Amino acid sequence: MQMPQHSGADPEHFTSAGKPPLVFLGPTLPLREAAALLAASFRPPVRRGDIYRALADGFTTLVVIDGEFHGVPSVWQREIAEALAEGATVHGASSMGAIRAAELRTLGMIGHGRIFEWYRDGAIVADDEVALGHGPPEFGYPALSEPLVNIRATLAAAPSDILGPDERDQLIEFSCGLYYLERSLEGLVEKGPAANWPSERRRALRHFLRHGRIDQKREDTLVALRSIAAGRLAHSLPSHVPDARTPWRRERLIAEGLIPVRQEHSAEIARRVGLSQSELAGLRRKLSTLFFVALWGEERGLTVTESDLARQRAVFPAAAGIPVPRLNALLASRALTEVAVREFSSVHAGTDPSSLMRAIVLEWARSHGITHPGYAEEVLAEWVIESSPVHFGYKWSFEIELTETMWLLGHLRRSQPGEAA
Repeated sequence: MQMPQHSGADPEHFTSAGKPPLVFLGPTLPLREAAALLAASFRPPVRRGDIYRALADGFTTLVVIDGEFHGVPSVWQREIAEALAEGATVHGASSMGAIRAAELRTLGMIGHGRIFEWYRDGAIVADDEVALGHGPPEFGYPALSEPLVNIRATLAAAPSDILGPDERDQLIEFSCGLYYLERSLEGLVEKGPAANWPSERRRALRHFLRHGRIDQKREDTLVALRSIAAGRLAHSLPSHVPDARTPWRRERLIAEGLIPVRQEHSAEIARRVGLSQSELAGLRRKLSTLFFVALWGEERGLTVTESDLARQRAVFPAAAGIPVPRLNALLASRALTEVAVREFSSVHAGTDPSSLMRAIVLEWARSHGITHPGYAEEVLAEWVIESSPVHFGYKWSFEIELTETMWLLGHLRRSQPGEAA
């Protein structure tokens, strides 16, 4: 469900960035309260692929509060790391945002609040600390359980005449042992260690839990939104606003199966760089081959040295405009194919790289028990190459490989703001 954009405090603050922040928010804080604090666009809890989608939509400042995890793939650390590498500012707090911010703080993700600090400092480590059962979004995400971080914060605030340190630890240990959907403040009184307390003490504990409850997830969200709205974000705005239309972002979405494939895209790239249809088909076979050769090397534990990378940099001197982490990954992958061919040739006859690579593909197919009726030796290798990695369950996109190869060769440059792509 797409949440509408709302304007809140200080609506002029982010005009220089082109778009306001994008906040992924769900049950932790009502939308109307969040919108009153921060001029932002709001979307439902983040899930896998949503960061890529946000970048493709032109957002350069992202705020992760809530995230999906039960029944759908959670947001990848990788997509946040890639957003940071491309110059986006990413904040996290309270729930999934606090977890990812603690994991990625050394890469530049900005964490806010007490829960983030707990994860950062190792006071808590389990993902289910922030897990919450809730109802549907159309009813405002009504809570069906109590997050463990809220239980911790509430019990920590209990007066000593109601709860001693040992008793608090016992109640927290009991809560940790429950499935997240079974956790509740009322359950602390009715079940577990407190169930055997004298009725007067249980009554005092129940009264405190009802009136002294601390919603730590809510408090941390307020801290994050207020901090961003107050202008502290201005110090972390990227100096370069990435172009939302770059082919890499869109093709990443395609590769992950998150948006439909534009079938004409490879043909469009070929037109732009002057490739014939036969040259395009040959490149597809070559890039498919490189994937399988690198995979063969990876499965055998082959590694790339700095000198291997240096040779690849010399092979692709025209590569420009690619984010450094992505460029290094591309060069490392190419270097691994070279290492694999070198390793294979040391024990097999032959000097022609193309023949050696086909032989490696054949060995890879045999090692995985891949056969095809009537196909043997080089015919089987050619069939594997022509089928492409996608046929064998790998997330591979010819459009991505083609685009990045053209970048490496200097035949296709990344779009700049204001240019069509």
